[in-house]
Amino acid sequence: MSAHLSMNTIVVADGQPLYRAGLVATLHNYRVAKVIREEADFPGVLASLAAAPDTRLVSIDLELPGMGALSGVRRLRSRHPAVKVVVVDWPEAQRAVFDALAAGAHGYVPKQHSPSQMAAGFQAVLKGNIYVPASVCDEPSPPCDSSRRDGQPQLLTRRQREVLTLLTTGRSNKEIARALMISESTVKVHLAAAFRLLGVRSRMAAATALRGFAAAAGSDGVDPSRHHPK
Repeated sequence: MSAHLSMNTIVVADGQPLYRAGLVATLHNYRVAKVIREEADFPGVLASLAAAPDTRLVSIDLELPGMGALSGVRRLRSRHPAVKVVVVDWPEAQRAVFDALAAGAHGYVPKQHSPSQMAAGFQAVLKGNIYVPASVCDEPSPPCDSSRRDGQPQLLTRRQREVLTLLTTGRSNKEIARALMISESTVKVHLAAAFRLLGVRSRMAAATALRGFAAAAGSDGVDPSRHHPK
């Protein structure tokens, strides 16, 4: 663990005291942060961020009292755009991950993750990456985040580049899924992660960003003609 990471300040917000204490202990044990502030409700999170503007990351449960689920994530991102937001919740499903990323979260860590997996997810986000559990990607390894940094299209995963390349040809999510032989919900997760990495919010903007990168690199690395919908 680098000294830089150990100096981070994190807010861990969870309405369940026992789980919150366990997560705090895990983050301390893996030296993810030097200062960890605990909060039991959403107003407490806002107050904590106001009191400590140097906070790097907020870990939040979508059922946190006073939060309003995903609307709370959007509110946090709007009020504190420099703070990383990691959703830590029970559902380990593609829809839950997609919704969290679409709301502006930088990562989704299932509560059933092991301590080492939990720490790895937080460390990835603190390094500027988007963390998504591998279990929702229809791919056993590597995880969807694969240490990809915000705003750096050259660091998209191979699958994300394939999905985006097919998107630039005008294919729908269903057609992309058929071409790559993955589920449509998996396509949505990859697109949501790619949008966050590229810093865009629409399919057109993502396609434009990928074309610009491909032009600069001389190749997009993927031949769309190899992926014909069946």
